[in-house]
Amino acid sequence: MRIVIRGLAAAVLAIVSASGSVAQSPADFYRGKTVEIVIGYSVGGGYDIYARLIARHLGKHIPGNPKVVPKNMEGAAGLRLANWLYQVAPRDGTVIGATSRNIAFEPLIGNKAARYDSRQFTWLAAPMTR
Repeated sequence: MRIVIRGLAAAVLAIVSASGSVAQSPADFYRGKTVEIVIGYSVGGGYDIYARLIARHLGKHIPGNPKVVPKNMEGAAGLRLANWLYQVAPRDGTVIGATSRNIAFEPLIGNKAARYDSRQFTWLAAPMTR
């Protein structure tokens, strides 16, 4: 009888331990958080306008509906932002960089100021123009 009780207790403990390690859902992760869209250009420019328009509506389309806040980090035509994203920014989905498409090619064309590997970025989208 003791062996059965010990076995049952071990099984219950294993189930409780396993249920505690269930992955967090995206909605649970983003609920109550702030997502920053960091814009690599000055206020009032084309990329700034696009990013601020996207920020205004993006939170409604992310599970958990986080607050989305645009911030500017101008410098070196987006290169400062790309370096910061690669070297400093959190990699948990709470920071999105808004920069030009050509920023991906800077390391490839030999720009020594580009201290990042473009292949390590996750590219989300590009606003469409007509």
